[in-house]
Amino acid sequence: MNASAHLRPWILCVDDKVPDSQLDLFARVLEVSGYAVLTASGAFEALEIFRKNQVDLVLTEHIRVAHAGRTLSATMKRLKPAVPVAIYSADFAESPEDMRFADAFITKLVSIEELLSTIQKLLHKAPVAMGA
Repeated sequence: MNASAHLRPWILCVDDKVPDSQLDLFARVLEVSGYAVLTASGAFEALEIFRKNQVDLVLTEHIRVAHAGRTLSATMKRLKPAVPVAIYSADFAESPEDMRFADAFITKLVSIEELLSTIQKLLHKAPVAMGA
């Protein structure tokens, strides 16, 4: 982590449907746009990172937590209700189940400008914790 990373909002990106290299590339795009990024390629890893780290926003595919019998977004909201969670999915539209525990739905078909705009809106709805 570089010296200025603690001053930037932390985004946790979770996607179990793409290769790690694609997830890393997506994280790099967000980092160049001014965010500090953590990544996870599965629910268990995501929950460990979410519990142990400052996270200001979560971007996640629709993922079920096997042992909990609920979605990842529902589990995260139970743990840290103030942290915005956005479903970032290849689906064209949100499902009612997704939106029960998510603050936004973003299709992966949006432009990077639209994605960054939505991230800004979500971060401004909730206080961004600085430092860790």
